[in-house]
Amino acid sequence: SSSRAGTPEQGDIPPAPRARCRGRAPGPPLGAMPPTATATEIRPKNFRKGLLAHLILVPSWTVAPALLLGGLVTTGAPHGWKGVTLAMGLGAGLVQSRTMTVRGPLCLAVVGMGLAAPTGRALAATSAVICSVLAWLCKGGKADWQRNPAVWDFLSRWRADYYEQAELRGNLDGLAKDKSCFAFHPHGCLAAGFTINGCYNPEFIKAAGKVNWLCDANLRYKNPFFRWMCDACRRDDHAILAADKASFTKCMKEGESIAFLPGGFQDAVAHAYGKDCTVLKKRKGFIKYCLQYGYKLHPVYTFGESETYYTFTGLRKLRMKISEQNIPMIAFFGWTLFPLLPRPQSKIITYVGPAVDFPHKPEPSKEDIDEWHRKYMEALGKLFNDSRAEAGWPTAELEIC
Repeated sequence: SSSRAGTPEQGDIPPAPRARCRGRAPGPPLGAMPPTATATEIRPKNFRKGLLAHLILVPSWTVAPALLLGGLVTTGAPHGWKGVTLAMGLGAGLVQSRTMTVRGPLCLAVVGMGLAAPTGRALAATSAVICSVLAWLCKGGKADWQRNPAVWDFLSRWRADYYEQAELRGNLDGLAKDKSCFAFHPHGCLAAGFTINGCYNPEFIKAAGKVNWLCDANLRYKNPFFRWMCDACRRDDHAILAADKASFTKCMKEGESIAFLPGGFQDAVAHAYGKDCTVLKKRKGFIKYCLQYGYKLHPVYTFGESETYYTFTGLRKLRMKISEQNIPMIAFFGWTLFPLLPRPQSKIITYVGPAVDFPHKPEPSKEDIDEWHRKYMEALGKLFNDSRAEAGWPTAELEIC
């Protein structure tokens, strides 16, 4: 970013840019766009509205799981450790169930535990009811929420104002409007690049057309607050779906573009402050799909994602193993004033790379998948190396796990 000082008088020598951590070089002046960036609306930054946007976005992901976990523990605690174990087992059943036919008896069992509490019955019963309401609000209980254009308008307009700098750059002019797959790296803690510069960015839609944004199935359909936000922001040119086989194949059969995070929760486990790392070496399912349907695959990398949160980095092997079951084994700390939110002084600069044009092979062999997976990793590495200096991280190195 440029110096905050005014324009120097003729003959004066402007001050040298301040040194940054990890050898980061200053990027283009704030408000000035590099040649590859999209034009954005020029208006004053409003941090308060950016903060409010994040108070919608981030709690929608995190509050419901915390309420469910806390409610189950509170319900079972009066019965001792056996009660807590039973309550957690019932909670696991609620998460795995898909319809109220299965969910209903489990909810009744949780409420029964609360009403039968030997002590603290009112609190235990209230907690059990909260758990049951959360379960009903998930997919399979309450019907889909109605679209709410005001939610989309607010989030898409103000979400980037929370950060010191948030930009979308790269190969934007030549994007195809269909049969494109955008693979975002890294996931980080809460996928700021994917969310801020991609999913809720009107400039991305303008460049790529309709895109289906794929995320964890449990997050999309079994987190009631996140489900509300996704349903409210649904548009003809924008949808948030589950990153499962059914969604991949449905979208690709129809030739619609998709965007997702290949590293998933394992990327989140690998997150370490100031370190560029993405989990990809064994992630090949999306390569197979792109071959089966002849898609263009774009590597997308967000510089600065690793500086949005501080994280616990111990027990990595154990946490990686558990995260294979789609359980986000992370503990993080962001903004000092509100640790749940990312650091507002972060800069998230997202680059869309040139497409790797996949051939159409309805039945790709293992050798085909390995070959095109290698080509994709090379394309991601090239995008990273070619963009890091312009982004402001000239000495950064990418670790592909």
